[in-house]
Amino acid sequence: MMKKIIYLVSITWIMLLYSCSDVLDITPTDRYPDPAVWQDENLLKMFVNEQYSGICTKDNYYKIMYFGDDIFSKYNEGGCDLIRENILTADNVGSLNNILHVWDNSYKFIHNINVFFKNIEGSPIDESVKKELIAEMKFIRAYIYAKLIWAYGGVPIIEEAFDINSDWSQIKRNSWDECVTYIVKNLDEVIADLPDRPSERNRASGNAARALKSRVLLYDASILNNPSNDKQKWQRAADAAAALFDKGYTLATDYQKMFLDVNCSEFIFAKEFSETYYCQLTFYIGTAGNSGLALAVPSLNIVDAYETIDGEIPVTNSELGTINPKSMYDSSNPYVNRDPRFYASIYYNGADFMDRKIETYKGGYDVTNQDATMTGYYIRKFIEEDKGISQTRHYTGPFPLFRLSEMYLNYAEAQYHLGNEDLAREYINKIRGREGVKMPPVTATGEELLNKIYHERMIELAFEGHRYFDVRRWKIAEKTETTHIMGQEIIKNDDGTFTYNRHPLTQDSRKNEWKDAFYRLPIAFSEIQRSNNSLEQNSGYEIK
Repeated sequence: MMKKIIYLVSITWIMLLYSCSDVLDITPTDRYPDPAVWQDENLLKMFVNEQYSGICTKDNYYKIMYFGDDIFSKYNEGGCDLIRENILTADNVGSLNNILHVWDNSYKFIHNINVFFKNIEGSPIDESVKKELIAEMKFIRAYIYAKLIWAYGGVPIIEEAFDINSDWSQIKRNSWDECVTYIVKNLDEVIADLPDRPSERNRASGNAARALKSRVLLYDASILNNPSNDKQKWQRAADAAAALFDKGYTLATDYQKMFLDVNCSEFIFAKEFSETYYCQLTFYIGTAGNSGLALAVPSLNIVDAYETIDGEIPVTNSELGTINPKSMYDSSNPYVNRDPRFYASIYYNGADFMDRKIETYKGGYDVTNQDATMTGYYIRKFIEEDKGISQTRHYTGPFPLFRLSEMYLNYAEAQYHLGNEDLAREYINKIRGREGVKMPPVTATGEELLNKIYHERMIELAFEGHRYFDVRRWKIAEKTETTHIMGQEIIKNDDGTFTYNRHPLTQDSRKNEWKDAFYRLPIAFSEIQRSNNSLEQNSGYEIK
């Protein structure tokens, strides 16, 4: 009976651990978790399981899409107006959701992980289980720090179990390079200690660590973080991506269905949902005509970017509607002869949906309520059409965090910067040439090839959370983030044809002069104050 009471009390401590919302709003480490946690294998596993939320909570995996130029959200979801209108400051950064402004949430979980490492060595649980749990926590820690540096640049590396009595005035930011070295060290240890594939779904593995390492080193080699273009960084990025090529993954042959398949041959690490552990992705992005909220809808900018089947980009300037005369594009019938990934990713006016056609023309079925798209489009990727869309219909499919296509794209980009253009084209064309896509091979060279790599990444990884960070690490956000996000009004004519009128959806402030400060998020002013100014603010966000 006493053991049962201790078990229940320990669970209560674990639950209380997650009630804090501020970095410093934590219970001193000598008061939790209950000592029984470190003595019981099941409680320890529960503790580790909870730390996976430090990577992302279940309803936040997809919300990073709100911040890219491939998406428009009319409800300022997650505070995205601060980004798309270029009005971000150290005072208002707290209005961003914690999928992008990750500072507070991340250090809460780093604290929990440090508590774990402070206590785990003395735990009497089976050594093989202990080794696995330690490796999982290193993976989670590496992922959390990766998200921090992608958002803010170098951040404090903290390995002590800090508490509310800690002297925060001594905390300093580590450099970008120090953080990358620390993250990679953790991941290399995970690769050594975990099997390539997990024994249970949704858990860390050696291959998940390899994939995260690939992304970390790609970002490290990119111009934002590597202004001297150190070739050794590009070589490390290429090697990290290639480390996954012989691990048994294959490119999916059905681009639309793979995002609904938990056993997809391409997925290296994906968050899987079920009826008991679900998110509301389809409800949030679903068509208004089927009770969806359409909180995130494709911009006309990305619709314009999907190539025609001859491999040409049809519209080269979304603001002006400049048509590429070399393409097969027909402005009066814009949805024919497009890249198959367009049809798999986007619902457009006239697209098939369940037992009907999508109607996004003025007065059509899918634009008649307040939640209707303002761009003329809805996201198809991730939609389980056979299950419908409603607030009570839970999303049970996977959400990919790493997949083989990304590794090919990472490798192609790294090889381009190493001067190996043949290899870059080869791996881009593996993606484009696979069954179910079969787009013409890329033959470009030089800067045109680099632009093709950028473009292929935008299309292949659309709505998967890459775009915001990609345009920043490439340092092209000064162009992409000062171009209006465009929508389209579609008018149905009396003869059944349609007229398409493009219009900007963002405010004129988006066209203001770009500030290079926007390549990073600011540290919240409240955190600078709390540290007694020992934390250095990112340049351009200082409050004078």
